[in-house]
Amino acid sequence: MSELSPRLRDEIDDQVAEALDAYLAEPGRLRIPRRWPLWLAIVLTNVVWLLVVVSGKPG
Repeated sequence: MSELSPRLRDEIDDQVAEALDAYLAEPGRLRIPRRWPLWLAIVLTNVVWLLVVVSGKPG
């Protein structure tokens, strides 16, 4: 796979940024899910569990 030239990469980056800006500018696109506290609790529980398991191993 050949690498892209810096100029072509910049052009692609600009186009992606413009498309993302246009997408996010549409009304109603930034909806926050109602279940985010649940997902946050799950993630925090998993992180704490991982820390407990790793710190409890000898060696």
